[in-house]
Amino acid sequence: MNRRQWLTLAGAAALGGLAGPARADAGYPKRPLRLLVPFLAGSAPDSTARVLAEGLRQRLGQPVVVENAAGAGGVIGAGMLKRAAPDGYTLGVLANTHVINVHTFRRPPYDPARDFTPIAALAGGPTVLAVPASAPYRSVADLVAALRRKPGGFSFGSGGKGSIAHLAVEMLPHQSGTRALHVPYKGATELVAAMLSGQTDFGMPVLGTAAQYLHNGQLRALAVSSPARSPYFPEVPTLAEALPPGFVIDNWSGLFAPAGLPAPLLQRLFAAVGQVQASGAFDTQLRATAGELRRSPSPAEFAALVAGDARRYGALMNEIGMEST
Repeated sequence: MNRRQWLTLAGAAALGGLAGPARADAGYPKRPLRLLVPFLAGSAPDSTARVLAEGLRQRLGQPVVVENAAGAGGVIGAGMLKRAAPDGYTLGVLANTHVINVHTFRRPPYDPARDFTPIAALAGGPTVLAVPASAPYRSVADLVAALRRKPGGFSFGSGGKGSIAHLAVEMLPHQSGTRALHVPYKGATELVAAMLSGQTDFGMPVLGTAAQYLHNGQLRALAVSSPARSPYFPEVPTLAEALPPGFVIDNWSGLFAPAGLPAPLLQRLFAAVGQVQASGAFDTQLRATAGELRRSPSPAEFAALVAGDARRYGALMNEIGMEST
């Protein structure tokens, strides 16, 4: 190699060094994205995922294919996401059952902090304490008084052991010092059907699942679990108003990636989610499911919410004696 060739190569290397390594998001995405949803088609997280998929397609320039991987309270789909490559091509819409699940198994299938990259909150909403319209109870106080008159003589349903509806409804007898029989169903829609048919006396499904039955008068709402009243049912008190000090449970969903997602891809996806939310794309879907937009100031703050809920729900489950399986 002569001196001129050496100087040419050295100059190119120096320029390359000044430019730095290739960015992880250079040219991203170059192929379709996969969006895992650990719930059945038609569920609130699935509806949210499909709106998000279309919005991301418009902003990233690649198809986003929604793939339902339901089962085991969301564990199957979350496990698939955990095992995927952290390259930005496999994402998942997970709900807060994601952080409840780790407390319902003696051997948790994953660590919500270690095994995933939280990107952004998407949507949420409270659970609602509801009874059949034929029931005589007009308030939380009426229901609690009946539970006290007949300890163990009432049943309450949930969407399955360890579901958000289960945790929410277990809190009521615990906080009021009453007893009732827990009847787990396969999902929130089965729980609502059981209340409508009189098979169970009360329950706390997610508000969006019960909304149409509240509107048509088949169910009666006694309280919501949010810190403030729902804009869809402003006449319904919060649990803090109805049964001080009450408790807050928010049924959120969010966008996640496997652990190790490069920071440039994390910021690119976070910004894209914010653009979809700001566009109003979610408005129709949220109105249909009595949902509310949840916007994260940053991925770090969403990660803090996820970690905080994991601790808080674990403490609640320990307090009320919900056992692991």
